[in-house]
Amino acid sequence: MSTQPKLTKRQYLTLGSLLFGMFFGAGNLIFPIHMGQLAGSAWLPAAIGFLLSAVLLPLLSIMAISLTRASSMYDLARPAGHGFALFFLLATHASLGLLIASPRTATVTYAIGISPFLGKGQQQIGLLIFSFIFFLTTFLLARNESKITTYIGKLLNPLFLILLAFIFFWALLIKGDIRTISFTGNANLISGNLVNGFLP
Repeated sequence: MSTQPKLTKRQYLTLGSLLFGMFFGAGNLIFPIHMGQLAGSAWLPAAIGFLLSAVLLPLLSIMAISLTRASSMYDLARPAGHGFALFFLLATHASLGLLIASPRTATVTYAIGISPFLGKGQQQIGLLIFSFIFFLTTFLLARNESKITTYIGKLLNPLFLILLAFIFFWALLIKGDIRTISFTGNANLISGNLVNGFLP
């Protein structure tokens, strides 16, 4: 009977960093702040709803995939039937690829980091050039699967966390006082705070 090799604490830390870096997106940074501003004093139920959908469900999905020991998306869905497995594979790759997620990674990054520094007449060519550089860099980093853990878990995500901590430090301790932030108290969000937090 074969036994699975145990990971060291350092490997667990790297793996956790990899998963965080892969799942954390712009919505995870922008939406909780906006949701808290809308919820006002009802922020706790809204935050619980958001944590259930944005943290617990992805974690459970990773645990489920690890328990199946499936080697691919197709193998994961194969017990439900060949037709469903093929549909599941195509739908997943389409939604996470060319149709929704992939273009958004470039456009959101461009809108936040590049667009404000360009004039109106330069936006289209700027987006084209930036998208080419962005996806070329992504391809070069992802083409070697054995290096993805190192690139994301050990390099990119720690750098991202340092930059994120600096942004929060600068915003809260240097540039402003958190007590001056206005809370709009959206009635719809307050009345269904848990559900609205769960469905961003």
